[in-house]
Amino acid sequence: MVSVVVPVYNEKNVIERIMDRCTSFDYSNYEVIVVDDSNDGTTEKLSKWAPRIKLVHRNTRRGWKGGAINDALRFFSNDSKYTIVLDADSIPEKDLIIRFIAKIDEGYDAVQGVQVPDLNANYSRISGATSAIQGYFQLIEQPSKGMIGLPVSITGSNFMIKTELLREFKLAEDIGEDWDLTLRLLTSGRKIAYDPSIVTRCEAPFTLGEAIKQYIRWSEGNVRGTAKHFRKIMKSDMKLISKLDIIMTGLSPLVTLLLIASSIIGAYLALHSFYFELILIPVSIFTVLSGLLTMVASSLKMGMSPLIAVFSEAIYFIFTPFSIYASIRGLALKRGSFHRTSKLGYISS
Repeated sequence: MVSVVVPVYNEKNVIERIMDRCTSFDYSNYEVIVVDDSNDGTTEKLSKWAPRIKLVHRNTRRGWKGGAINDALRFFSNDSKYTIVLDADSIPEKDLIIRFIAKIDEGYDAVQGVQVPDLNANYSRISGATSAIQGYFQLIEQPSKGMIGLPVSITGSNFMIKTELLREFKLAEDIGEDWDLTLRLLTSGRKIAYDPSIVTRCEAPFTLGEAIKQYIRWSEGNVRGTAKHFRKIMKSDMKLISKLDIIMTGLSPLVTLLLIASSIIGAYLALHSFYFELILIPVSIFTVLSGLLTMVASSLKMGMSPLIAVFSEAIYFIFTPFSIYASIRGLALKRGSFHRTSKLGYISS
């Protein structure tokens, strides 16, 4: 028995699309639980799928996505063995469940598939740029880490976990619930696999404001979760290189702050020393070109023009001060606030 959970909040533009897919998987023994916090007409659209789905309507948004999934557990079938979590803007393949089971049965506790954020990539320049930025993590960084034996992370959607583990660990009822779950699984010795063949297409933010707010949410959640579990990470049985990679990933906004600070200091020193100038100029060029190269690779991987990489790199630099702001929030606040990323229901290709 596989339980497919879809947390929903005001998704009237995409809800019919995801329900069509979730009720037609090539697998017989599964259930669909939709936890609906909506007030925009989504609930009315969902009613047409009853009783094929278990519809749980919440009157509050307690715990946001993590709280919704935790509440869903009360409605699981008693014999549920695996759980799949999907976001409302996803378009999963019909053989999704079969692929997940084949991978997790290799001896893993959780399996993360790939989320390709290309549904609305051609809608605007911003959606194209954010598609390339997010595509880098999904299509290049995650599989690269998997190939060389570094830990991969759960990214909030298109993942399977053993139901008994989900009942045991539950999700943090805060932003960054996926990263928090990743850290708790890894530090307790559980194994997470990344399978790039398990593909679900999804949307990327299509305005700069939406992209910034999403990036702030991710950055704040990652920093808070890493700081919260820092001691567990260092005391775990993971290899030192894995511990360092997790910390660098989770605290990347703070690393960005340190890089900026060092660049400013370096620039000052370069003005007063020819030798520092010799160091600073090539390092700066390398930093810009390496970032541009990653965006070119991501754009090509997603079938987009490499020219989008230049704009993507510019957007990434715009993210930087907001990322730093988010990292300070992550360290200073015990709990964040959730901003919903709008969905179009638009498929550009």
